[in-house]
Amino acid sequence: MTRVVFIPAGDLTNAGSRMRAYWPARHLPEAAVVTWEEIRGGEMPEADAYVFQKLVDVTLMRSLRDGGARVFWDVCDPAWWFNPTDAREAAEVADGVVASSWPLAKDFEEWSGLKAHMIPDRLDLGHFTHQREQRETRPVRFIWFGSAQNRIALYAAGANLARLRANGHEVALTVFDNEPGTSLPALEAELPVFYTRWALEREAETLAAHDIALLPRYPGPWGQVKSRNRTFTAWAAGLPVTEGTDYRSLRSLVTDEQRRREEAAEGRGIVRQYYSSEQSAAEWQGLIEEYGNG
Repeated sequence: MTRVVFIPAGDLTNAGSRMRAYWPARHLPEAAVVTWEEIRGGEMPEADAYVFQKLVDVTLMRSLRDGGARVFWDVCDPAWWFNPTDAREAAEVADGVVASSWPLAKDFEEWSGLKAHMIPDRLDLGHFTHQREQRETRPVRFIWFGSAQNRIALYAAGANLARLRANGHEVALTVFDNEPGTSLPALEAELPVFYTRWALEREAETLAAHDIALLPRYPGPWGQVKSRNRTFTAWAAGLPVTEGTDYRSLRSLVTDEQRRREEAAEGRGIVRQYYSSEQSAAEWQGLIEEYGNG
């Protein structure tokens, strides 16, 4: 079995790090996760392959390659847009580059002329100990979750939320992120908005206490290359997902609990079939072995 070390950008509470390092590592018998703090302290297990999730150290990457290991750069954001010089150096030092979505992989290939692989963000389904049981309820409760810096996406759905209320539909919104003390006055003027601090240990329970995940796409070109991991997360908790930009579809979800139930069941089935972290582990194993035989 190939020995793999994942080097995540953050800890388990960071979505990209847990979906792309901590959770896949659980399903690779010879895998380890090593933090940057541990590396600076001199801890680096010997391995056949090292996966740098998002953050890189080119000198360290070269040293590991010189020692006979394979080195991969795993990207979830288009770093080459903002720091092309360093990104090109990292890409050329790595044996392979892996992206979190096909649009991101394609963008990298067009920019660099190098090949990119794609392993999507995936979930440890054991984390989702609660699932929503869809039923008729008032108000219908939307939930948005993520990093507070991405709240701007919510305004894409703002007019339709106001339109729902104007037409007599009882709806409310929960914002579940890292800045519950910061309000959204423009949205509060249109509907009840509640704020709660995101915590990994409460994620499944909090999501399952709501009816619909409201997840508008992040605006601009960056939104086109972003992972859909929040959609998969909502599906795993038993929620249908909407961007909130199609009023008729949004109204239908609010008024039809059977549709919510069916869409949530379909989404959870998709996650079970295509987006479990065991699959990411298997794909990493296969990719590393491919490079070892190349």
